[in-house]
Amino acid sequence: MKQMVAKIKEILADSNLETFLVFPHVMPDGDTIGSAIGIHRLIKGFGKEGYIVLNDDIPSNLLFLKDPLIWKRSDEVTMDTPAIGIAVDCGEVKLFEDRYPLFKSTKHTISIDHHLTNSMYAEINIVDSKASSTGELIYRMYKEFDVEIDSVTAEALYAAITTDTGGFRYSNTNPDTFAACSELVASGFDFNRLNVEIFQNKPFEKVKLLNEVFATLDLFLNGKAALVVLSESMMDRLNYATYDTDGIVEFVRDIEGVEVVVFIRYMGHGSHKVSMRSKNEFDVSKIALAFSGGGHRKAAGFKSDLSLEALIEALKKAVEGAFHVES
Repeated sequence: MKQMVAKIKEILADSNLETFLVFPHVMPDGDTIGSAIGIHRLIKGFGKEGYIVLNDDIPSNLLFLKDPLIWKRSDEVTMDTPAIGIAVDCGEVKLFEDRYPLFKSTKHTISIDHHLTNSMYAEINIVDSKASSTGELIYRMYKEFDVEIDSVTAEALYAAITTDTGGFRYSNTNPDTFAACSELVASGFDFNRLNVEIFQNKPFEKVKLLNEVFATLDLFLNGKAALVVLSESMMDRLNYATYDTDGIVEFVRDIEGVEVVVFIRYMGHGSHKVSMRSKNEFDVSKIALAFSGGGHRKAAGFKSDLSLEALIEALKKAVEGAFHVES
C-alpha cells in the first residue's frame, strides 16, 4: 500500500492536475458512500476540485451523510478532461459501468477496494482483501498522508466500516478495525444520530417487504441452506425502493442452522441479481465467480439473465455441490 500511496502523492503534487471525480458502485451501500465522502475530502484537501459521481439514489438511511454540493449525476459533469478518477469499493468495472467511460477518460485512474476478486483495472490499485472495508483502507490513507481526520470525515468512514462489518459482527472485523473506529469516534461526531439513522429508521415499506420475501423461504440441504426470492410480481405489487432490500439476506442468515443464504431479486428486463451470504466456513465467492460475479468469502453476488426457475435450479445445484466438496 505504501508504494501505491506514494504514487498518488506524486499525482496530487502536480499542480497541473486540478480536477477529480469519485465513483461509488451501483446500488450503493454504506461502505461505498462513506468511502466516497472520505476520499473526496482527502483529495479536496490538496487543493483539487471534484465531485462524487453517482446515478443511483442514495439509501434513505444514509442520506444524512450527503452534502448535495459535491454529488452529481454523470450527465451533470461538465469537466472537459478530469485529471483523476477514483473508484471506491468497486471490485469490477461492471459495478460502475454506467459511468466507466467517464472514469476511463481521466488522466489517472485509481481503484481503492477490499474485494478479493478485484480485477485490478486501474492505473493505481490500492486493494487489500484483509481489510474490513474500503472505509478502513481510506482511513489508512489518511494516516499515510499524515492528514487529520475531522468529525465530518470520521462520521463517513465510521459509517462505511460499521455497515460493511455488520456492526462488527462479521468475520472481516479485526483488531485494526476497532483501533480505527476508536479514533474515528473520538473525533466527536454525533455517534447516537449515526446509529439511529443507519440502524433504527427502517421504512414501513421495508418491513412489509421482509414479510413477503420471508414467505418464499425455501430451506434445503437439511436446513443448512436457504433461498428467498423477490419476484417480478412482487416488485410490481409492492411499493418499495431498491435500497429497501438491503439486509434481507442477512436476516435469513440469522436463522438457526442456516449456513448459506441465496437471495434472488428481480431487476427488470428479465434480469435477476443474486446476493449470497455464509455464516461459517462456506465460500460463496467461488459460486459467484462461477456465474461471472465476485465478492468475499462470506458475501458475494452476481447478475443473471436466466429465468427465475432456471436460476433457482442452477443455484441449488451449485450450492449443494460446493457444500459437499467443502464438507
